[in-house]
Amino acid sequence: MNNSPNPESNQVIETPEERKQRFLLEFDKPFKCDKCNERFKKKKYLREHKAEVHSY
Repeated sequence: MNNSPNPESNQVIETPEERKQRFLLEFDKPFKCDKCNERFKKKKYLREHKAEVHSY
């Protein structure tokens, strides 16, 4: 018998409006900083952000 928890049971359920908001955010600003989760429209902006904010 498998007693491992079901991974789908831990998911947060989004309303259709929340899903739409998340999609629009990810579509509009697809480049996400892996250190602070800020998002950018262009990869160039993400690189500049990392160089200015996270390079110490």
